[in-house]
Amino acid sequence: MKKHIFNIKLVALFMVLGIALSSCEELEVENPNNPSMEDVLSTPDDVRGVVQSAFYQYWTTFKQYTIHMTASVAADHTTASWGNFGWLDNSLEPRGPWNNDPSYGDSDMTESVWYDGYAVISQVNDALFAVNVEEMEIGQGGADNDMVIASSMFIRGVTLGKLALTFDQAFVVNETSDLIALELQPWNEVMEAAIEDLLAAVAIAEETSFEWPSATMPGLAINNNYIVELANSYAARFLALGARTEAQSDDISWTNLYDWSDVLTFTENGITTDFAPTGDGLPWEGGTWWDLGIKYLRNPGWGRIDSRVINLMDEDYFVRYPTDEQGLPLPALDDDGNTHPDFPDPHDDNAVGMAKSDDARILVDFQYLASNAFNPGRGGYHFSHYRHSRYDMPASTSEEGHYMGESVGPLFEFRAYNNELLKAEAMARTGDVGGAANILNDASLPRIARGELEEVDANYDDVMHAIFYERQIELAHNGYLLPFCDMRRRDLLQRGTPLHYPVPGRELGTLQMEIYTFGGYNNADGVNTSDGGDWIVPYYHFN
Repeated sequence: MKKHIFNIKLVALFMVLGIALSSCEELEVENPNNPSMEDVLSTPDDVRGVVQSAFYQYWTTFKQYTIHMTASVAADHTTASWGNFGWLDNSLEPRGPWNNDPSYGDSDMTESVWYDGYAVISQVNDALFAVNVEEMEIGQGGADNDMVIASSMFIRGVTLGKLALTFDQAFVVNETSDLIALELQPWNEVMEAAIEDLLAAVAIAEETSFEWPSATMPGLAINNNYIVELANSYAARFLALGARTEAQSDDISWTNLYDWSDVLTFTENGITTDFAPTGDGLPWEGGTWWDLGIKYLRNPGWGRIDSRVINLMDEDYFVRYPTDEQGLPLPALDDDGNTHPDFPDPHDDNAVGMAKSDDARILVDFQYLASNAFNPGRGGYHFSHYRHSRYDMPASTSEEGHYMGESVGPLFEFRAYNNELLKAEAMARTGDVGGAANILNDASLPRIARGELEEVDANYDDVMHAIFYERQIELAHNGYLLPFCDMRRRDLLQRGTPLHYPVPGRELGTLQMEIYTFGGYNNADGVNTSDGGDWIVPYYHFN
């Protein structure tokens, strides 16, 4: 069953391209229900309105049900054995390949990102064509041209960047592209094009002054200064998260254009306030600004936080839920009623499977559940006694007033703390380990302010461990593909997990290309499919 929340009104760019390749005659038939660009963007107000609405279309593209939900389970950040969202298929041990057949019931996990992403790009490209090619003046004497251009370049850049994070290849399209001549480009070239767009947006926004109406993204002032900061932060994020392997991450070797010193520069010019539009509820409850990715990843009875994450907070806790040789869950109590030795010592007799941690967030961001609701026959390794409860409404464990789980209040997509952690990582990787430690030990930032942890020593290994710890714990559910990309760029994805996803089979069929895929335990090549994940090997039931 398809799970799109709404139907995109614009025709997806590459469905149009596919028609052009397969049946040129059809393009000559006028469709009165499909207005031309000239009709839709006939006035300066039309162009301005299209770009303003593109901020919303960009948001919903990556906040509907997408591969982000699937990848969170594949990255062992969330655990779930339900068939929804491709969870079971992509969390089985040993790992299997991604099903790229267009008829697959969860094919929309990648299709939603691909088609809706290119619809957004098409939308801003039309506006850029009107201004840059047709020389339309937006505002009196073209006073708003720079606003339209900078905002369009920013939206195109962040959309392309997320496509590059997701897929092994994609199209790079601008307002003057010849659609018939377009060819798929490898992900690293798509990423470079995304960053080029972001830096172009920065260059324009630095030289002008503008502000979009407050309704553009509720709760945020989208002006030229914020575009500059947000574009810099996204450039840093894409450079850091783009790597498919640890070797690529160490020196950003997937590109010859940038290195970690560029990441540092971008973060120094990045956001100081959260990129978090104000949500007004879930769509089926009448909300218009929402985040569905977090809804089921942490909703009671659906997704739980993986034991691997809890083990980060309590090193004596099991990394993977204990199973027997068939993969079935071990009982928490032995035949004599004592706690099984593979389980942590309980606080009391009613808390088998409870963790102990010096991190205060174990009690306010995570909720202990005594029992499991998953089907043990689907693999006991799916079991977990914890769920992410920080953003519950009504509050269960946290009283901080953030209800993102139900799409109420700030919807954290790019937190200022994320920018600080990227800055700390860039400092450490460029030799300023002390500066990185100072960020982590800042009493006003979450590691100390919320976690109440001791200060980290200024040595490289401790600093890097603390950075990735914070990204897994504090940034849980705070951005598209974050846990997946962080596991990918450290060679921690389980062997057989796709390192990126193929162009959707539906699109390949439209382009008359052979359907391909990635993933599978026996297909591990370290290029498209992970050959890492050594941390979990001792716990496999099939070795």
